[in-house]
Order: sequence, then structure tokens, then C-alpha cells
Amino acid sequence: MLLPEQISHNPDKFTESYAGKMAMEECWAAPCTLRFDGGMFEVAEEFAWRRKKAIKSTGYVSHTKRNIRGQIVPGGVSFTSAYSQNVDFHMLFKQWCHIFPPQIAMLHPFVPLELASLGRYDSFRLGSFNASLRPDIPEAAWAMFYGPDFCPRIDVERLLAAGFFVEQMGEGILVRVTERIEDVENNFPMFLRRRAELKCLFPVGFFLDKE
Repeated sequence: MLLPEQISHNPDKFTESYAGKMAMEECWAAPCTLRFDGGMFEVAEEFAWRRKKAIKSTGYVSHTKRNIRGQIVPGGVSFTSAYSQNVDFHMLFKQWCHIFPPQIAMLHPFVPLELASLGRYDSFRLGSFNASLRPDIPEAAWAMFYGPDFCPRIDVERLLAAGFFVEQMGEGILVRVTERIEDVENNFPMFLRRRAELKCLFPVGFFLDKE
């Protein structure tokens, strides 16, 4: 249901059809030379895919690289899909967190009522953490993975005592606001209430929202 139909090195332009996993090896992490401020550095090209049939989805992988200042810039995975209860997005999210251990990651099903309150380029709506080297957390999603840089600031025992769902995964933790992802769609007011309660258990300023 999520099998790609097209692949590309540019998530905004697709011209090549998906021809199976073996054919993708030539496209994965293809080397590319970038020129910046009179210098050059090597990076691996992004890998993007999309599906136009049901279930519509698009995603891309940006590979870890070293910038012109010599700093290591973490890679990332972005995936946007139409929501369907026929797909176990929770399990997919967990599997990707195992494959690509993130410093921060989110999984969230946006409902129309929430989208109406968010600007078109709102960081939370875009699934953006604003910066790779020093990421921000705009808002608490239904599920969040916090890597080792964030874990020391999180009181897991308080979250568990308040009835939230916390799983240890490698060097990080996965925190869910409610038990099931469909709770967001089925009872959005309840989700909002539980999210507000969860955020009260985090340090002041942990999230960027104004609540």
C-alpha cells in the first residue's frame, strides 16, 4: 500500500519510475560535488520517492554529511502520507527509528481542525525541527522519539505515573500521548487535553509552542 511508484534525487521533481529494490541501489547515496563560497565538498545526493495512487505518499532521505565548516550534519528521513487505518504507522515509525536512530523524530496524524489553526509553513505542520545541528521541538506530536541528547531532560517516571506510554529504544525513548494513533481522529478534544497534560511534565521551554 506504500510501495513507491516514482523515485528521484529531487523530492520536488520526479521523472523515473520505481523498478524494484535492486534497481534503487544505483540511486542510493549517489556522490555529488557541491561548490560553496569558492570551495567544494562531496555529499551524497538525496533519495526521494512518491506514490500517486492510494495510499498517496511522498518521502525523502537526506544523508549525513560534513558541511563547508567541517561540521557533521545529521541526515534525516521525511515521510508524508494520506492517513489510513489499514497501515500500521506506529510500527512503521518504530522500525524506521531502529534503522535510522534519530536525535529527534515525530509521528502525527493531522486532522482538519488542527490544520486550520496552523500556518501553511508552520514547523510542526511541516514536520520540521528547524535545524539539523541544534534542532528545536515546535510541538508534541502523537508519538515522539527522543535521542540521547534530549533524554536527560525527560522524567520518564513522571510520564509513566501520569498514564503516558513510554518505550526504551536503543539510546532513546519513544513517547506516545495516547495508546492508539487513531485516538487523534476519533477523539481530538481528548487528545488535546492529554497532550497539554503531557507537556506540563516537561521542562519549561522544551517545546516552542506558546501554550
